[in-house]
Amino acid sequence: MHKNKAEIKTIASQISSQEGKYFFSMTEICMLFGICKDTARDVCKHLTPVTHGGVRKYYIVDVLEYFYSLKS
Repeated sequence: MHKNKAEIKTIASQISSQEGKYFFSMTEICMLFGICKDTARDVCKHLTPVTHGGVRKYYIVDVLEYFYSLKS
């Protein structure tokens, strides 16, 4: 499990350096991972959002950890 945490942090850092942020809206998550809105909605319902300017945003590390949990 420790290897996954390091891998998640590496991927999150790469995404953040390219996108310039660590928090993403559901629409942005769709684009980042190439998933449809229904799938993104299903992912995000398992995560705690932060509201910024009236938009729910999700921490990229939480999103990646959720995807990794599906692999197990």
